[in-house]
Amino acid sequence: MNAMLICDSNMIIRAVDSRYPGASHDSFVWNVSNARQYFLQEYENGDRSSRLLGDSGYGIEPFMLTPYRDPQYASQQYKFNNAHSSARNIIERTIGVLKSRFRCLQRTLHYQPKKVVKIVNVCCALHNICRQYNVEWNENANLTTSENFHEDTFMLQTSNMQNEGRRIRDEIANSL
Repeated sequence: MNAMLICDSNMIIRAVDSRYPGASHDSFVWNVSNARQYFLQEYENGDRSSRLLGDSGYGIEPFMLTPYRDPQYASQQYKFNNAHSSARNIIERTIGVLKSRFRCLQRTLHYQPKKVVKIVNVCCALHNICRQYNVEWNENANLTTSENFHEDTFMLQTSNMQNEGRRIRDEIANSL
């Protein structure tokens, strides 16, 4: 299973999509997700301030910022990548806490795909409830992440969206 999660800075899971098998590429899951459709619609309706941070497995868009590939040391792009990585750390921690709380997510779930989707969705909902009510989790647990860093992305977005995403990323990098 390849689950896509979106979280906020408080480790609240805002979106989850676990409908696709593990061989599905991150960019494919993103491109067919309701979350992307939502952000695309918001962008087309004039929202120019919402941003998601994705790893290199995603394509760049105005609302999905990805790191630069191979930036020169100490350049603005290098600084951007460091800030980007630092900010993206929250999803890594969220996934780690989720898997620590619900250990069934650390291994293959041997159920029908529809049932696996329900299990993942319920675990995410329960995680959010735990966050809301400050239910503790075992910090010493063996944390793992589901992040897979892919160098290649599927280019399903239009070049205009990619160019706008690059422009926004460059603008942020140049302000650092």
